Amino acid sequence: MNRREFVLGSVGAAGALALGGCSCLCNGGSGFKLAMAGYTLHRFRADEALKFCERNGFKYLCVKNFHLPFDSTAAQIAGFRRMCADHGVTPYGVGPIYMETADDAKKYFDYAAALGVDTLVGVPGERGADGKTRSSRRMCETVSELCSGYSIRFAIHNHGRNPKTGNPLLYPAVPETWELIKDLDPRLGLCVDWAYTYADNLDCAEVARKYRSRIFDGHVRCLCDAGNGSAGIDPARRVFDYDAIFDALREIGYTGCLGLELANAFPENPQWIVQSRKYFEGLM
Repeated sequence: MNRREFVLGSVGAAGALALGGCSCLCNGGSGFKLAMAGYTLHRFRADEALKFCERNGFKYLCVKNFHLPFDSTAAQIAGFRRMCADHGVTPYGVGPIYMETADDAKKYFDYAAALGVDTLVGVPGERGADGKTRSSRRMCETVSELCSGYSIRFAIHNHGRNPKTGNPLLYPAVPETWELIKDLDPRLGLCVDWAYTYADNLDCAEVARKYRSRIFDGHVRCLCDAGNGSAGIDPARRVFDYDAIFDALREIGYTGCLGLELANAFPENPQWIVQSRKYFEGLM
């Protein structure tokens, strides 16, 4: 049985798991790890989200403020960390977080530092006279200084070039983001949304190789529409496979996380998350 046959068989069998248990560790044999993007579970309370992660083998979580509010006290943060530990989940980062001022950026770095993570996934934008938020070199410079002061990595999330399905004004793709940050602190880098990258007709493997030094995080989902980077729902209907992306990540020695981001799976179809996990783990 080759890898693709194994993966397809795994996805087919995943439906039978539904929301039952899974003993796998979601880290496969690769240097990188499959994680849960907190936004995927945004309709769950923190305890429900962590129970879901434990039940379905997700050991790593990028924390969203739905589960740990930005204004949490030290005691509340400590309690959240204990709850994560109780469910065998490691909070490795926070975000994505949108910010438009230096004060906001500092507040979010304080939040990440208080939780004790080393990666902040964010979108440092600037609002124009038309009310629309855009990519901002000024805010990138602000974040770069904070990266240095806090020794926390900041990963900018791309949003897609297609105005109908993404946001071409706000860090649409990796090449545009790179041009804004390439001369700044090396701890200012990229959270590559691989689905948007594929939908923008970029060579994903080449993106991994070219920008390898600044790729700190990533998001994955199975696309059902090749031109819509946010159309990832049912893995059985996927229009492309991640083989080349995962091979390139292994080639460059990527050791970060890949967060499974399926924002529309709940509450009707949680099995899509289970099936997606099986698919991506099969590739790993």
